[in-house]
Amino acid sequence: MSGAGWHGMRAVARAELRSGFRALLVLGLIAGVVGGLLLGAAVVADRTGSAYPRLVERTGLDDARAYLPADLPEVTAGFAGLPGVEESWTAYAWIAQIAGPTLQYTSVIAGPERPDDLVTPVIVAGRAPRVEAADELLVGEPLAAAAGLRVGDRITLKMLTLRQVARFDVGFGEPEGATRRMTVVGIGRMPSWNGPLGDSMSTPAFAAQNAGAAGGRSGFARLAYTGDAAADAALRDRFVASLARSYQGQPRPLIVGNYVPEIPVFPTTDADPAVAAAERVLGIGLWGFALVVAVGGCVVVGQGLVRHHARGAVDQRVENALGMTVAERIGARVLAAGVGAAAAAVVTAGMTLAAGAIEPIGSQARFEPDTGFRPVWGTIAGGGAVVLLCFLALAAGSAALAGLEAVARPPAGRHRPARWAVRWPPLFVGLRLALRGRTVPGTIGLPAAITATGIAVTVAGIVASTMLGASLQRLVDTPARYGFTSDLTIADAREPDMAALAADPRVAGLTEVETGRVTIDPARSRQIDAYAHVLRKGDIPVSLVDGRLPAVPGEVAVGARVAVREQLGLGDSVEVTSSDGRTARLTVTGVAVPQPERGAPLGEGLLMTPDQLRELFRQPLASAHVLAAPGQAGALYGDLAQRLEVHLPGMPPEIDTLAGLLRLPEILATLLAAVAVAGLVHTLISAVRRHTRDAALLSVLGATPGQVRAALGVLAGTTVVPGVAFGVLLGLGGGRLLWWQVASQTGVAPDVAVPVWPIALIIPAVLVGSLVLGAVPAVRMAREPVAASLRAG
Repeated sequence: MSGAGWHGMRAVARAELRSGFRALLVLGLIAGVVGGLLLGAAVVADRTGSAYPRLVERTGLDDARAYLPADLPEVTAGFAGLPGVEESWTAYAWIAQIAGPTLQYTSVIAGPERPDDLVTPVIVAGRAPRVEAADELLVGEPLAAAAGLRVGDRITLKMLTLRQVARFDVGFGEPEGATRRMTVVGIGRMPSWNGPLGDSMSTPAFAAQNAGAAGGRSGFARLAYTGDAAADAALRDRFVASLARSYQGQPRPLIVGNYVPEIPVFPTTDADPAVAAAERVLGIGLWGFALVVAVGGCVVVGQGLVRHHARGAVDQRVENALGMTVAERIGARVLAAGVGAAAAAVVTAGMTLAAGAIEPIGSQARFEPDTGFRPVWGTIAGGGAVVLLCFLALAAGSAALAGLEAVARPPAGRHRPARWAVRWPPLFVGLRLALRGRTVPGTIGLPAAITATGIAVTVAGIVASTMLGASLQRLVDTPARYGFTSDLTIADAREPDMAALAADPRVAGLTEVETGRVTIDPARSRQIDAYAHVLRKGDIPVSLVDGRLPAVPGEVAVGARVAVREQLGLGDSVEVTSSDGRTARLTVTGVAVPQPERGAPLGEGLLMTPDQLRELFRQPLASAHVLAAPGQAGALYGDLAQRLEVHLPGMPPEIDTLAGLLRLPEILATLLAAVAVAGLVHTLISAVRRHTRDAALLSVLGATPGQVRAALGVLAGTTVVPGVAFGVLLGLGGGRLLWWQVASQTGVAPDVAVPVWPIALIIPAVLVGSLVLGAVPAVRMAREPVAASLRAG
């Protein structure tokens, strides 16, 4: 480029800034807000989606964990040598009664100092217990929430002996172990508590003081995973088989078997499916919002730059005559657009930086290991640069389009609105205007198909979000849909308790639930609970998804999550093996959502007849589901909780995870609606302005102002209604598919809730809105002199 060319570009750029500084700055600010929303949503989506994996990494979550019998030290000693174990920690485990007005039990683990990178909870309040302190306790978040514990609280633990733990199902009287006065010094966060990990953790000093009274052992291991799914699965199978062989030749332990599973669990590979479902919903929602904002923002900014540079088309014609090349004319306008590009980059970077203060949304916030401000500097810097370059690219493209029109402006041609007006009423005039899109040389408009597609995507997001929100709300508000049909559950209920409950007039329904652990795969690497319901009083229904409950031995109803994972349907056969080593082949008669026992995952159980369960187990465990008479649940709980381990139905973790999403669909639908309204306003105003000349010609040829406004109203409606109609259909399908994925992974019924009236009102509401929005510029146009409108066209 010659020096004269560079000086000419600078001169033109300065002239552009003098005449259009404000317009470029405003467009830059709009682009910055759009970029900030897009990148901010990306930052929040990434933080939300990565919360669980980051917590897994920060806590050193173990790859395998297992209960180990306290009375079989050989099994415990061999745990570290099982196949694939790279690192391990073996802790003591205790069951203790928390002294208080109600009967409540908790589990505590402690042991020798563990490896720094294995089973290390994130401290969310307080501090970790000191190694040398035997009276300090780190409480898991679930126990802290359930028991109302805070840092500094003092609690009394009455320890159970091994023999008492083994008699949990038949009763053992008062705890016979030591009584320990403990101080809660911290509250810890883990991907999951309970199971071998227990509810809380203490210190090596506590373990040394109470080792002789431990009710069991807990083993945690880091496995030599390679990243190959098949090889890692084979390694887990060898681990399970080797642990099972370590029991051979040993006397039967007191508490491993039906009551405590001998099969290990694999926390890093057996994550709660509800967590994955929540991550997917949040990710789809946030990225969907970002996509709509990005598309809408590019359209608005692009159209603004097109209009800005179209006003300078005459200047480009002069510049061309003076010898400036196309590249120099475009370069001059790109230089001027640098003001808007800089503003866009600064606003984008600032909004992206501010997004770092937003913690994971919904239920995923409970997995965040790094609370507080978390800026993503790479996204901030890179995002600002990308938005700057995108703005300059849009400026270059719009300047090039305006330059093409300026240099080689085609003849105006003949317009035939008179024939339209004579042959067709305003309805067809409006349709023709909508479908033609570009009517006057020098004007640039979006094709109708692109406009309709953008509207359809936005409306589909609104409809799908509304359906997801309605389905979530119905699930959370209806405990029966996730299997909780009773008011109280009594753990380890005994026959005298059952008889007393059946005779109590405050009890309207009573079901005895017998439980045993079975496996349904040949490798026996996964245990699930099998239930049998014995109705003792009234009627407590079981939630069914499909089919019917088993009526005779040989039949089984599988949990909803089991049905999806094992691909079982009505009429299929499944072979089960009990912890006692007995097998049975059963026919699937139904898919159900049984109420889980002992903290089992939702939708994981099997339902069979009492006779069938007793064929598989010598002594199944028993609990009681109680349905209270109207108004009697509180009094009944207060009475029973003083002498029995009574649990209120509460909300299972899987449903609690989904409940954290309740506000997301509403927020997402509102944001998408705001984007849709802004997009409609811009689309309709631009469409009406593009047809200013046509409207003026219609007026000259005799059309009344009412007919002109009617034609422009049809233009507005024709532009948006097809997109809205298709968007509603697309949203119905997308919402149904999204809810099916969430429900099937959670283990609940997959039928979707369709809010008919809100969805049915979308089309007429948008139609009326488009007519109103289209009428505003039409009325303004009608007030202008026809000659001025013709010159503007």
